[in-house]
Amino acid sequence: MWAKSKGVASDDIVEGADAWLVTETARNQWRRYRAMLDDAKAITNSTASVEAQSRDLPKLNEGGTQPYPPKTLEENGIADTVGVICVDSKGHIASGASSGGIALKVSGRVGLAAMYGSGCWASSRSPSGDPFNVGCCVSGAGEYLMKGFAARECCVSSVLSDDGPVNACLRVLQSVNERSAGFLLVEADASATGVGISEKLKAVEIVAAYTSSSFGIGYFGSSMDRPKLSILRSTRLQNQDGGGQFAARINLDVEKL
Repeated sequence: MWAKSKGVASDDIVEGADAWLVTETARNQWRRYRAMLDDAKAITNSTASVEAQSRDLPKLNEGGTQPYPPKTLEENGIADTVGVICVDSKGHIASGASSGGIALKVSGRVGLAAMYGSGCWASSRSPSGDPFNVGCCVSGAGEYLMKGFAARECCVSSVLSDDGPVNACLRVLQSVNERSAGFLLVEADASATGVGISEKLKAVEIVAAYTSSSFGIGYFGSSMDRPKLSILRSTRLQNQDGGGQFAARINLDVEKL
């Protein structure tokens, strides 16, 4: 509808997009949350007495609990942000992100994942122009992270940092003041093999910093027999120190890992 209002899409394009871009599951989820909002507005605006409203509340069981219906797989199947950082044999980096979105978001809202520099960033040069291959993906509340240009700032901070990429990411994470966010950053260590010869990737450093309750990461390379996966869990001590962290360096000089 936003594209149509701006003259970008025709009626035929909008009708076709509604048919194959919006799944029945997504449509049902929208209807359910829409109904919840309508019910909440009705209660807020109602002038009925507290006694009349109490009759609509669920009755208590003998144990004093309320009989809520069990959650289905559809209700629990909430999509979340997925970020990917790819590195080729010469150390070139590409970064991308895809978001599960926010239910009932404002029409025309452009989220974090769609904004290059906020949701993802990749660069082959430092601010001074020196070779430095780094990429970053970001997950969290977009409104806060977009203001801080989080992904790009993470990469720049990593280039300029004297105490490693983990601390660089933690500093940016603390600066945006987001309590449920995660940064994934990859640095590629590539060096020239000789005069006039292109660079060759020697190692990759993978870093994560997060303030969310959990943060999933995985990585796989041509020198590895199988991918490695991990679900990072935050602790109270980590939250007090500014967030959880993860770091791994993959040496590509060896045959297999």
